[in-house]
Amino acid sequence: MKIIAIVGNSGSGKTRLITRLVPELKKRGVSVAVIKHCVHGFEVGGKNKDSSKFLAAGADGVALVSAKRWAVLRQDKQGISFSDLARNSFRSADLILVEGGRKDKDLRKIEVLRRGVSDVVKSSARELAAVVADFRIPSRVPVFHPRQLEKIADWLEGGF
Repeated sequence: MKIIAIVGNSGSGKTRLITRLVPELKKRGVSVAVIKHCVHGFEVGGKNKDSSKFLAAGADGVALVSAKRWAVLRQDKQGISFSDLARNSFRSADLILVEGGRKDKDLRKIEVLRRGVSDVVKSSARELAAVVADFRIPSRVPVFHPRQLEKIADWLEGGF
């Protein structure tokens, strides 16, 4: 299992890149999972849904199960690292893409830059694996244009 974080400022194109990369990787037979870092928290189903009521009542975890989907929501004061979450939840995935995770020093990162939104790499040299930018940028790591999905997928499959 390979794990890489897709980082960048809000509006830089992280979600767009991931939603375009996933089908490219899937058609190659790569099993892909995505972990979304929700900095401001999130709600599943809203306050009036049973799952939210169970959590509000103090449950430490709630599972949602339907015919073809399932999800587990857990409350944990200590949180969980992206790597631990990936290993525990997506054991059969070949590749885990984390949207966000800039502060996780153990993750290699692809930084997404977009002219007028984010023009400068913020990741440390140790963590930076590649850059995706819609403009030319000097770099010691591979630099891809957002439309170079096949090249990015090749690079990811190669082990970055």
